[in-house]
Amino acid sequence: MIRSLLRYTHHLTGAIIISFLIGLVAELTKVVVLVLAAMMLFDPQNASHLLIPGIIAVVIVGLGSFGEQYAGHFVAFHVLAELRGAVYRKLVQLAPAKLDSQGSGKLLKLIGSDIEAMEIFYAHTIVPVAIGLIYGVLMVAVYSSLNGPAAAVVLVSYAAVGLLIPYYRHEQMTAKAQAADRQKAVNQQYLLESVRGMAVLRQLEVADARMKTGNEGFDHEATAFQQSQFGQLLKNMSATLVMLVAWLFIVWLSGWTQPQPLQQALLAVFPLTFGPLLALTNLPASLLNGFAAARNLLNLLQEVPATSAAIDATRTLNQIAIIQVDHVTFKYPSRDETVLRQVSLSLHAGEIVGFVGASGSGKSTLAKLIMGWYPLTQGRILIDGIDLTKIDPASLRAQVNYLPQTPVFFSESVRDNLTLHDSTITDAQIWTVLDQVKLTSRLRQAEKGLDENVVSGQLQFSSGEQQRLELARALLHPSSVLVLDEPTSNLDTENERLVLDTIKAYYHGIVIMISHRAESAAYADRLYRFADHRVSAASTEPK
Repeated sequence: MIRSLLRYTHHLTGAIIISFLIGLVAELTKVVVLVLAAMMLFDPQNASHLLIPGIIAVVIVGLGSFGEQYAGHFVAFHVLAELRGAVYRKLVQLAPAKLDSQGSGKLLKLIGSDIEAMEIFYAHTIVPVAIGLIYGVLMVAVYSSLNGPAAAVVLVSYAAVGLLIPYYRHEQMTAKAQAADRQKAVNQQYLLESVRGMAVLRQLEVADARMKTGNEGFDHEATAFQQSQFGQLLKNMSATLVMLVAWLFIVWLSGWTQPQPLQQALLAVFPLTFGPLLALTNLPASLLNGFAAARNLLNLLQEVPATSAAIDATRTLNQIAIIQVDHVTFKYPSRDETVLRQVSLSLHAGEIVGFVGASGSGKSTLAKLIMGWYPLTQGRILIDGIDLTKIDPASLRAQVNYLPQTPVFFSESVRDNLTLHDSTITDAQIWTVLDQVKLTSRLRQAEKGLDENVVSGQLQFSSGEQQRLELARALLHPSSVLVLDEPTSNLDTENERLVLDTIKAYYHGIVIMISHRAESAAYADRLYRFADHRVSAASTEPK
């Protein structure tokens, strides 16, 4: 794991070293400031001679602290940017099948708090810990100038505060921290589901009851967090006690009748020299959170995409003319029940092929198999005579457009939602397609036109308009295959007719239309009926 984490920092080694050196100088200079201030108090006659060095030391401390923080966060945020990029690229690679197995709460925690934990690890753990260790060695050398026994006490107290106390009851604290972390993920998932289903919960008058149950989960999280923090409090109290006892021992061991101002100053500021070492008390927690977050991130980054494509799939597609499904049997990895059994059919360019059947009969599943979302249990799918397992997934995705039952839009302008930031698509092309889907007048009347925000703009789009906007996006990004997953299930008769007429008039590739509505099926050139895990050809009504 350490090697994997260091992979993201090897090009930032220089910044890490600079951060360490600047931070070490700043911490040592803090001691100089404290000693000079104490010497001014103990030897007022020479205070004027110490003023200028003191001011210089204060400036160095200020600049050094800023430099260490800046360099540390420079490293951290660059690493996090790379991690976020790597996570996003992996999510793109992972088939929807793999993402479906991950809860929304888990994914949000991964993208949010886990990556933030890595920021704490890189910015507030690595360099401060290294500074604390080297600083401790150097300060032991400084206090050795007093006498040997005093240096021994300094060494033991530093070791106790920086190394021994942090690991006191470490396993128990680790378990409590992990329990709090698990409960947090559960609570996030519960809250997300509650927000998504708020309309139903409110209508059934169970929102308050569900919130009460949710509050119990939040209480469990708070209790687990408090227990972990109580352990940290005990550690801090133990560290304070060690510092006090060590201080008294050094004073007792010194045995000076007339100590010099420097010796007096070193004795006086001794408890304040523990500052960098106190960072080590948080080391186990930082390591725990950092390594736990890193483990989650690395597990995701090492996931193998659960697609139909083999590892060495390199064949590419320019256009799809025919798709052959040959004796395909499939069951989901998480289920024992077979969804499809010995299914064979063919799809040809220029045809609208209807998949009809009851919910759960496998219509959408077969479409997703054709798109390469899942590996087949048995059988094969040929695209232009090429086995699907040998086709590069990116090449396949480039030839397929998928319109889900619920349209997907982003909080961006109509233009950006349609073009997906493809600069080669002109406004003239957009207006042509909008005319095809009968939305030109609607957007011409809008104050901002194509710049209107789809999600949060003043212009509110109905379900039918959203469906037509999504169809417009598909028409602007030509493909060989168009998969319509219950595209008109939430539409009225007029909007359904508009969508289907547009598809029939302007889309000339393979259209897979998944539907349980007879009106939609009437637009198909061929029908396949799904029932009892099998597929059979069905006759179509005259159109």
